[in-house]
Amino acid sequence: MIHVGQLILGMTDMLRRSTGPSIRIETRIAEGLWNTRVDPAQIELAVRNLASNARDAMDDHGQLTIRVENIVLDEAYARSHDGASAGEHVLLAVSDNGRGMPAETLAQACEPFFSTKAGDAGSGLGLSMVYGFVKQSGGHVAIQSEEARGTTVSLHLPRSTREQDVLDHKRDDPVERALLRGNETVLIAEDDAGVRDAAVEMLQDLGYRILTAGDAASALTIIERGTPAVDLLFTDVVMPGPLRSTDLARRAKQQLPDLALLFTSGFTNREIFDGGEFTPAAGLLAKPYTRDALGRAIRSALDRRARDSAADKPASAAIDLRVRPLDVMLVEDDEPQRTGTAEVIRCLGHRVTAVGSAEEAMEVLAREAFDVLMTDIALPGQSGEVFAALARSVQAEIGIIFATGGTTVSESFDGTAGPVLLRKPFNGGAIAAALRKATARIAGYAG
Repeated sequence: MIHVGQLILGMTDMLRRSTGPSIRIETRIAEGLWNTRVDPAQIELAVRNLASNARDAMDDHGQLTIRVENIVLDEAYARSHDGASAGEHVLLAVSDNGRGMPAETLAQACEPFFSTKAGDAGSGLGLSMVYGFVKQSGGHVAIQSEEARGTTVSLHLPRSTREQDVLDHKRDDPVERALLRGNETVLIAEDDAGVRDAAVEMLQDLGYRILTAGDAASALTIIERGTPAVDLLFTDVVMPGPLRSTDLARRAKQQLPDLALLFTSGFTNREIFDGGEFTPAAGLLAKPYTRDALGRAIRSALDRRARDSAADKPASAAIDLRVRPLDVMLVEDDEPQRTGTAEVIRCLGHRVTAVGSAEEAMEVLAREAFDVLMTDIALPGQSGEVFAALARSVQAEIGIIFATGGTTVSESFDGTAGPVLLRKPFNGGAIAAALRKATARIAGYAG
């Protein structure tokens, strides 16, 4: 059960960024709103789609109004509107003052693959997906539009008397967020501008560098250009144009053999990949998806690529942190930072002992052996560099990682098998890379 008004208020800043500074956004959330039984991820995607359509209809300049209120549909309304049911509903209405639609266009607006956009500007799946989601939720969609006056899309969502659920409780979880983050380059091939903009924002929020293409041919041009290098291709299955997504994927892999692949589709049946061209090397993410679902799918595809690449190299080429768990000493006086970082290290497959001060750490180091010491530089009472030098006097072959918001380490530190600098804020991928470097440097020094 969700409170649609709270969800919309939480989306307002994102909508302002995605629609641009020339679109004024007004939200009208009525008091005493009822709850409704719908998927919050699908509501979010629906509003993103409607806002994108409104932006295009207004030529990037105008007013977008989002209204949420309680409404009771009577029997007369239900009889005169196909698919509507009488009773208590939550109304979510998205209005623009754009060019509007003529009657013949309005009659087809929710049909799959019908698009009001010129040429190959869209697949026509946006409104039909919204219609399908609302219908599956037991609700009803009504569209009012007048040429040169604008359009209003109204979603009537059945009331629920159950208590509100906690919305997306992992959304701001620092550990979950760190595990999803990355800094690789992702090419998004998606013809629906609203879905594409949403995916761009989600992945940029997770730290990725993003390139975009509106069709398969444009995506292939970017890959063949070779710069910037693409780490992962995230492509819709159904797009306009002569080049199919599966052909794009095959030709992209010929160009970049190590390229990671991830398909997405509103269809979940793999039979859409005719000819058996869909292989286990490529993942399939069903639409609509949340930021966390997208982040997990992207991270999984990139990590699978890294594992496959490592498997093709000689065993001496690199230290495989997944095969050999490390014993890590973490020293961080900030308790939330310490807890979150320790959990990420554990999720990477390593053992970790986390303490809040150099004094505690030295007591442990005196009786237990560790592969790596990860320490903040600004520790209370003693600098991390002085502490790391003391740690090396106790365990000469321990790898050192300095976690800091700065960019340099004082030359006073003994640079033998030099320390690795891990700049805050960091993510799971950065921690894994730092651990790999720290152990590699020690291995090289010891050898």
